[in-house]
Amino acid sequence: MAEGYPRPYLWIGETALPRRRVLWIGILIVLLGCITDAARPTGGAESTAAPLSPHCEGAGALDATLFLVGDAGAPRAPREPLLDALASEASERVAILGGGRVAIALLGDNVYPSGLHAPGHEERPEDERRLNAQLEALQRSGARSFVLPGNHDWSNGETDGWEAVQRQTLFVAEHGASEVPPDGCAGPVSATLGDHLELVLLDTQWWLHEGPRPDETTSGCAATSEADIERALGTALRDAGGRHAIVLAHHPLRTGGPHGGKFGWKEHVFPLRELSPSLWIPIPLLGSILPVARMLGVSVQDFPSDTYQAMIASIERGLEVAPPLVFAAGHEHGLQLIRGGGSPSFHVVSGAGSLAYLTWAYPVEGTLFAAAEPGYVRLDAFADGAVELTLEEVAGEGARREIFSACLAAVSPPN
Repeated sequence: MAEGYPRPYLWIGETALPRRRVLWIGILIVLLGCITDAARPTGGAESTAAPLSPHCEGAGALDATLFLVGDAGAPRAPREPLLDALASEASERVAILGGGRVAIALLGDNVYPSGLHAPGHEERPEDERRLNAQLEALQRSGARSFVLPGNHDWSNGETDGWEAVQRQTLFVAEHGASEVPPDGCAGPVSATLGDHLELVLLDTQWWLHEGPRPDETTSGCAATSEADIERALGTALRDAGGRHAIVLAHHPLRTGGPHGGKFGWKEHVFPLRELSPSLWIPIPLLGSILPVARMLGVSVQDFPSDTYQAMIASIERGLEVAPPLVFAAGHEHGLQLIRGGGSPSFHVVSGAGSLAYLTWAYPVEGTLFAAAEPGYVRLDAFADGAVELTLEEVAGEGARREIFSACLAAVSPPN
């Protein structure tokens, strides 16, 4: 305590504040967190959304399976149990259906923290280890593979991001997989899986990147303006015909996580938990600086920013042409299922591929399930066109268990 100040004062840096004032400021911060979203983080979200049937009754034989995992760019060494569990389950489905009817999609942020550096860079060996861990799991599974870029793969949004994502496209191709869309193009790229699923893939960082990106004069991309991409997305969805369209991207259109500006009192008082869930270190007052800044849209990677909102509006204009069944993304480090109420029918968040990067999720309108658990999503399509979703949690030693399932569609859509 500095001389000249009695006990009712508290020193914060070089400033003496009355303890009573500090107490009231702390209470206001807690109330702000509660007002921001009064719901609690959940492992089975409290929601007004009508429940779904856990299984598609009488769906018949299995037709195809799609696995979704995002933000897996920090795998443990020498092996990542989550990737082993994913490869194992996918290989089981391949044994039943054949490799052409089983697919795994990596939903971006495949190399933390700054994507794949150039050869010769001191961080390149570790970058390669992280990316190879995922590519080797894809290869072991025997399934088809799709690797989407995320903002971290674009050098975490730095000006050299386009160069970084082009390096990743080349590296992935050299190791027997394909990055789609390639070379920083926004897409869309379409792929049919089985008889009832049409995958439509986007690189959403194209909308958000503030440095150089592909345009009509600097790339070979098929669509290089927002208007062109929106039209191409609408065409890809319309051409899905009688198949369920599943749009895959890195950035979600709806979420109850921190990228959605959802913070409670714990995030204000214990802000370091965003770096690691175990860092329960209280930092009242100062801990609110980052949450409040993100709620005000300081980062283009968060919903409140004007840039992110413009991206959502652009993509939704394309989706309205022929609304898909699912819009699936990563970016948030957890598992969520949210009813869309229109275009699309459901939002899926599967960004829990790295144990060290898990974050909370609060229920938002339409939330059916949300959990900050490591794992991935499985979508099963059946012979009659029914589609069932399963959320799989993977424990630290690699044991997997189903924590939620729901029937998203009972039959195929009309042609």
